[in-house]
Amino acid sequence: MADTVTRIKQELSQNAFIDKTFPMLTGWGVKDEDVLIHSLGCSVWNTLGHQLGFMAVVEAPAPSGAGNDIRSDSVWFSYTTRTPEVVVEFERYDGSKSDKAKLTSKLMNLLEAYHRWNKKPSLLVLSFWSKDVVSAPDIRELNQLANYGATNSKGVFIPGIDGAQLLINRFFFEDTVSQKLFLQSVSFWEA
Repeated sequence: MADTVTRIKQELSQNAFIDKTFPMLTGWGVKDEDVLIHSLGCSVWNTLGHQLGFMAVVEAPAPSGAGNDIRSDSVWFSYTTRTPEVVVEFERYDGSKSDKAKLTSKLMNLLEAYHRWNKKPSLLVLSFWSKDVVSAPDIRELNQLANYGATNSKGVFIPGIDGAQLLINRFFFEDTVSQKLFLQSVSFWEA
């Protein structure tokens, strides 16, 4: 899976992939309206999955389980094994306590999806976007949750990941006087 992580970092860190495929994020600017940035982020991840040789599906439902319905923002299937290899969640983050809880909830969705897919995914990506400088989420706490699991909103304990990797990612936007956001950088944290 290290190869996939390396390739993701190469494609997103240099901005060339995003410049070419989604210039609205880097060159045109995008207004923070409704869920437009969420839609663009999910599209970036899904298109990147295809670019890297996977069959990527947006809003892919995980098999049924004990918790809520889970529709991951992007799931990348291997053409060879026909199983999910990468599961992605993309979320807005403003540094507030409620947004920190939302990131934790998205990580729980990734854990549940991982187990519902019979531990087939080898990479879980928790991706978030923010504008301007905000306090960072507690990466150590998120990694611990991924490793040791937690109880979901239905009271069911979801174990941690076993043999998979968590990649945490941030899309950082600059807010301008034109009220358009421009992607400035993409950063990563690995567990």
